[in-house]
Parts: sequence; structure tokens; C-alpha cells
Amino acid sequence: MFWKRQIPIMIVGFVGVLTLFGWFFDHEGMQGFVNDDATQWYDILASFAIFLGALNLLKLQAQKIIRKKRGWQYSIFAIGGFVFAFTAGFLMRGAYFVDIKSPGTDTTAVAETVAEELHQDRASAEVLLGLITDDAPYRLGRVYFTQQGAEKVATELNKQGAVAVTEAESWGSHIMMRGSLFNWMFRFIFTPLSATMFALLAFFVASASYRAFRIRNFEATLLLVSGIIIMLGRVPIGSKISSWFVLYIVVLFLGVGVNTWLKNKTATMITVVGGLLLVTIVGWAMGWPVDRPAMFFLPILQDWIYYNPNVAGARAIMIGIGLGIFATSIRYILGIEKSYIGE
Repeated sequence: MFWKRQIPIMIVGFVGVLTLFGWFFDHEGMQGFVNDDATQWYDILASFAIFLGALNLLKLQAQKIIRKKRGWQYSIFAIGGFVFAFTAGFLMRGAYFVDIKSPGTDTTAVAETVAEELHQDRASAEVLLGLITDDAPYRLGRVYFTQQGAEKVATELNKQGAVAVTEAESWGSHIMMRGSLFNWMFRFIFTPLSATMFALLAFFVASASYRAFRIRNFEATLLLVSGIIIMLGRVPIGSKISSWFVLYIVVLFLGVGVNTWLKNKTATMITVVGGLLLVTIVGWAMGWPVDRPAMFFLPILQDWIYYNPNVAGARAIMIGIGLGIFATSIRYILGIEKSYIGE
């Protein structure tokens, strides 16, 4: 019990205190630990966590297939995709090239093969072959997934009198190499699937927005009005809506508010009619400019909402998150929070 409980708590408390005080003391060793050593330890632990998470994912998906749980067919694709990505990233280089060091004496047949590989006409291929020198071989602008595929093309070129060899991309950089097997999988499988997932999320966001914007109280109404102003102010049509039209709407909402609070039809009528007449007279006197008064022009109004109330709310949320992180960190350092040891 001592090794499984007390030792981990002591290690977490010591490292937590050392990291915390590293931000307050100008000590070279402590600063080096906080900025360098602790970060490297975190990366190492995160790497093991990712590895364990991947194994746990495979375990859960395999159990789902074996027990034929609901939706087990999708688990087959999950395991297959994991195996394919692991193979393309760690076991298969997937990036081989063909370098032509000499086109030979008769370049006609060589140009035919090059044109076929590059999907070009023979004249363009002959121009490319003519640029080859002893110090500057020509690399075919095509990446082959397997070494056998590259060697097959190189052998064909050598039979036609050229001097061609195969080269492989180095391990590690083959992942980012455009046209490699892993890069092909990322661009044509993972990226479309990610785009599909985000496209589906748009419908969930729309549904959540509908539920959030339903007028139930003053706060929901304020959220709805702010959302409409933000959406209209950020699209081209928002700059076409006159400030005076917004003022008319404000007068109508003011009438609704007066009727709600006072429950008096006369007061409501005076407010609405008087407000509409006042807006009309002032607008006629000013010549009905689209962007005047500026505070009711939608692009300017949405900027004010975005950079003032929105920023204030976001900062309040970030302050709350910071206080929550601080409180949780103190609980870990003092040994109050023990979830990391299974308690």
C-alpha cells in the first residue's frame, strides 16, 4: 500500500511544488527544470499514454467484434484503419523514386516510357531528358508506394538504354512527403473523413442554437438578438441594411417592452407612434444615410458586441478556468485528489 499510494502522492507533491515555485524564483536550475526537463517528462509520459490509449482502443473494438455488440461492423473499419495507418507510418516507407542519370543514345523509347509515367506527351518528355547532365540527374515526378514498382520502371528504362536507379525517401520524412503512402492516406482518407465529421457537426450546432435561442426569458431573448446581429453584420447583406430600418425595429421592441411592463395600451400606442414619427423626421432631415447613426449600423454594431461584451465574457470564462486549474493543482499537490492512483 505504501508503494502504490504514498510514494506516488509524494512524487506528485514534490514535482508540483517544484514546478509551481519555478515560476516565482529566478534560479537557473529551477527555471531549466520548469522550461525544459518537466516539458520533456510530460512529452515522454504523453507518448506512453497515447500508446496505451491505442492498445485500449484496439482491445475495446476487438471485444465488441467478438461479442457481436451493436454496431460491431464499424469496429472492423476502426481496427482496419488503425492497422493500415500503423503499417504506412512505421513498416512501409511508401516513398520511392526513379532517378535517370543518363538518357542513353536513343531517347525515343525512353521518352515514351517517361511520358507514360508522367502522363505527358513525348515531346515534353524529350525536353526533360535533354536537361540531364552528369551532375544533375532527372528524377521522375512521381512517387511510388513500393520499391518493386519503382524498380520495375527503372528496369524498363535500363532496357531501353538509359541509366536509371531507384532511391528511397528517408524514414521520418516519408510521412510528410507529398505522394507517399502515408501522405496519400492522410490527404484522401483522413482529411475527407474529418471534413465529413465537421459537416455533420454543423447540424448539431444548428439544433443546439435553435434550443438556445428559443425565447423563454430576458437572457435568452438577449442571446437571440445578439446572435442575429452578429450573423447579419458579418455577411455582405448586413452592410445593405439601413440604420434607420434597425431604428424602426428598435422602436417596435421598445413598444413591446412598454406593453409588457406597464400593461397600458395608451402608453404603448404613444411610445410606438411617437418613436416612429421621431425616427422618420430625423431620418428625413439627415437624408436617410445607410450607415448613420453609426451605433445602429449592423457591421459597426456587431463589431462592438464582438469586441466588448463577448471579450468580457470570454475573459471571465478564462479567469474561471484559471482558478479551476489552480484549485485542482493544489488538490493534487496536497494529496487531496487521488484519482490518478485509482481512488
